[in-house]
Amino acid sequence: ALRNAGRFPYPGLFDGGPTLIASFFVVAAVMRWRGQSWSAMGLRRPQRWWFIPLWGLLVIVVNVVAQLTVVPLLAGALHAPQPDLSRYDAVVGNLRMFAITAAGAMITGGFIEEFIYRGMMVDRIARLFGGGKRGLIAGALLCGLAFGLVHFKWGLGGILVTAVMGSVLGLLYLGTRRNLWPLIAGHAALDFILLLQVYLGVLN
Repeated sequence: ALRNAGRFPYPGLFDGGPTLIASFFVVAAVMRWRGQSWSAMGLRRPQRWWFIPLWGLLVIVVNVVAQLTVVPLLAGALHAPQPDLSRYDAVVGNLRMFAITAAGAMITGGFIEEFIYRGMMVDRIARLFGGGKRGLIAGALLCGLAFGLVHFKWGLGGILVTAVMGSVLGLLYLGTRRNLWPLIAGHAALDFILLLQVYLGVLN
């Protein structure tokens, strides 16, 4: 509606943000209604603060390795094109748009997506598979698939990239004993790096 009124001149650039923010408040309201704490969703204080940057760095490294190895194999098998990032064309060479978009992505992607896709969904899907270690692994991988599918506007290549990323994040979430803060730090950094490449024209 804002675009049709001429007040939103960047088609597709911020479409996901309002949905994620609304989803966050819905989940928070359900948590409050059920009497759940934030720590139950993975937002708990780590025993050692240096745990966050170290695991955050591991999140980045493992994701980069997965994108350089697993994604090309899947893309080749499925004949998938490169991710379609044309919706971010307004960011290319535009420092102001880069700053706005990067800040928004680090909040909605880094924090809210981790809160929903790992903090909320992994445990709940795991229960459908009987819980336990196998259930948690299934939950982590299926959440990764769901994470990829919601990026359908990036095309099949984008779905593969984000599905692998989501699966890696889910497995690392289990590795952190379900503490979200390292995942949030790593995911936010990955979003920043992606948009920095877009801004510099590397991915266009």
